[in-house]
Amino acid sequence: MHGVFLVLAVIGALLTWMRDTSYVEEDALILIWERDTTDVVSVHYTAPEKTVELQPRSDDGDDFLWTIEVDGEARSDTLEYPAGAPGRTLLGRLAELRVIRDLGELSPESVARFGLDEAAERIEVRFVDEERLLLVGDSAFGGQDRYAIEPATGEGYVIGGDLTRPFGIGEGALRERWLHHFLDDDIATVGITVPGGGTREMARTEAGEWTDTDSDTPDAGFANFMERVDQLAIGGYGAEPAMATTRPLVRVDYLDDSGEPLGFVELLRDDAAERDPYYIRSETTRIVAFAVTSLAERVEQGLGEIF
Repeated sequence: MHGVFLVLAVIGALLTWMRDTSYVEEDALILIWERDTTDVVSVHYTAPEKTVELQPRSDDGDDFLWTIEVDGEARSDTLEYPAGAPGRTLLGRLAELRVIRDLGELSPESVARFGLDEAAERIEVRFVDEERLLLVGDSAFGGQDRYAIEPATGEGYVIGGDLTRPFGIGEGALRERWLHHFLDDDIATVGITVPGGGTREMARTEAGEWTDTDSDTPDAGFANFMERVDQLAIGGYGAEPAMATTRPLVRVDYLDDSGEPLGFVELLRDDAAERDPYYIRSETTRIVAFAVTSLAERVEQGLGEIF
């Protein structure tokens, strides 16, 4: 009987420990360093399978976050793409690092026990005036959180698994997925250009209808076309269109009520491609990306209705 009570006591203590750990994860993260994201020069993640670098960049006053991902042990396959909201969130969390547990200065025995003596993963955050390096070891608590150590201080931590998982996934977790960041209500007019087919300029009413710029009559056909354009989506990055066989299909320029540009989207097609022949570019992609084929086909089909 005493053995039964002992087992129950151990189970109760374990459940209490797990519950307390969950509470720490959610409600009491510990601040280790605190910097502004504007101080970050780059974040470099290294693992046996890949390296990923996040680089804050600026182009004519437009700030954005760029990603360079290199796969394989040979480090021969390089993919570059704009980072989306998950990438920006990750950058912010590494600029202001909070951990689940601060383990203090680790003994050599603890370093080995936590898998930090031969850590194959590392996260290096370069600020304008210093560098902070974390070596990442084994999983903690039998879950997805990880042990980490800052070699410069010998301090050990338990960090959230969501600080490393996005890097391990790469493009699928970090990439920009939106063609635009402005709102529909910001759009006053659009200009549609089809190479060799002409141009059209249309105005968007407060009710969301589309009219010629010199008319108040809604154009249902154009509204249907713009609905198709709005549904265009990025299929992925790493596109390399063949220049000899790729042609532009249409460009849409968005302007606000002051006539200032909000953004654009270009749709292209590779006539020699056997599958997924469509490519897309916008102010957020900055480079040509793959377009989701089924949605791009609908836009191409709709061009005949507006010209």
